[in-house]
Amino acid sequence: MKLSDLKTYKLEVFFFLVLIILSYAALSGNDSGAGAESMNNYYWVPSAVMQSIAAVYAVFIAIFALSLQRNLDSIHSIANRLKPPLKIVSYTAAGSIYLNGLLLIIFSIYSPPETKAKLLLFASLLSLIASLIAIVYLSLEMLSDVSGLKTSSEKFAHISSLLRDLKEGNLSETEGLSAGDTELCIQALHDEKPEVRLAAAELLGRIGDERAAHALLSCLKDKNSRVREAAVEALGRIGDEDTVGELLGCLEDKDKWLRLQAVRALARLGDERAVDPIIRKLDDKSPDVQATAAEALGNLGSRDAVDALLKKLENTQVDNWEAVRMAGTSLELQKQTLSALGKIGDKKALNPLLSSLDSPYPEIRKHAAEALGNLGDERAVSPLVKKLSDPNPEVKNASAYALGKLGDKRALEPLLGMLEEPDPELRITAVYALGNLRSPQVIDPLIKMLDDNNHWVRKCAAEALGKSGDKKAVEVLVNRLNDLDPEVRRVAAGALGIISENRDFR
Repeated sequence: MKLSDLKTYKLEVFFFLVLIILSYAALSGNDSGAGAESMNNYYWVPSAVMQSIAAVYAVFIAIFALSLQRNLDSIHSIANRLKPPLKIVSYTAAGSIYLNGLLLIIFSIYSPPETKAKLLLFASLLSLIASLIAIVYLSLEMLSDVSGLKTSSEKFAHISSLLRDLKEGNLSETEGLSAGDTELCIQALHDEKPEVRLAAAELLGRIGDERAAHALLSCLKDKNSRVREAAVEALGRIGDEDTVGELLGCLEDKDKWLRLQAVRALARLGDERAVDPIIRKLDDKSPDVQATAAEALGNLGSRDAVDALLKKLENTQVDNWEAVRMAGTSLELQKQTLSALGKIGDKKALNPLLSSLDSPYPEIRKHAAEALGNLGDERAVSPLVKKLSDPNPEVKNASAYALGKLGDKRALEPLLGMLEEPDPELRITAVYALGNLRSPQVIDPLIKMLDDNNHWVRKCAAEALGKSGDKKAVEVLVNRLNDLDPEVRRVAAGALGIISENRDFR
């Protein structure tokens, strides 16, 4: 026999070595004949063990045969897959039967010391346990094959592959999963491995298959917190009216991340019943949940939340970072509150938003400017024009964008001045805002911006000229059809099409 053969049959070699060692240990140190009759009381133990193992092994062989029978078309590959568990179980059962047969012989011929006899009986029982564990565990593996189910590792690999395809754009969220994959994911929500349940919940949520809603509801009581969070997020995408009640219950969970995901899910579902419970979450003990609640109320757009948001804004407007920390609040909460008030669009938020334009923190001023643009109140024009001189470029940019949304011609001259800014981001926003003013005075400056050295500025200028419908822009837009940047060429062509459809404009 070659060394390579030993490596191939290493399990068999190990098995026979163990049997030799056990045989030597069992046979040595026994007194021949004397007291053999006293061993008769022990016969039933190894005898019963042998019979039990033989019976259970017979069941295992039946399952093995059933696995092969179900897969006649690919019997060769299936046999190769089932061969390792069959080998392990067979060797375990054979070794256990051999050991217990050896014990019967010893108890018949010899009279081992009492201590050794007890150890041999203990070994007999251990062999039974080992055989049962091997047979039961590997039988379940084969039963999975019989029923057509995948193992946990196979499920995880398949679902992870689908998620990867989804993220890489190889699988469309609108097309959904095949019926088989959907059923697999729903079954995987009850898998014993938490990573499998987590991946299944995430995939079902991303695809948005409503058939999974009931199964996902059962995951809200999962032992693993990450699985519960993924189920809540998924229900926010595919849930219905029946789902809202369960998600409202999650708002009181002790896990702050689950409460946070429940707030987001309820906001995504857009059910009015969620407004009051989410308003109460503005006072949650977690700053993260508070900020998420403010964001959710803005997305829900209910005016019932305005007073609570204004009160929260007042409480969070502090003068220094230490006060923010000591008050247990967060700057994120103030930002989200400002954004929410702007989205809801209630005019009573105007003065608090204007006050926030003078905050010492640039992030707050920026969000206040954005909120004023969404609010749509012309009384914000003059304060926003002043913020075009703010030392922070992000505040200037947000103010210009807000003025563009308001479309008030009082912002014309200040916005024209921004076209000379060295920062291309500011020039882009100024071009957008001027295009929204729809004033004849902006046409020549916008035409000039078609020669800007930044292709995004040129693209936005072409788009703005198209919206203007002014025929003066036709010639320069035709020249931009030869621009080095393909996006500029595409937008210039679109702008020319818009102008040609509005020939009677001016």
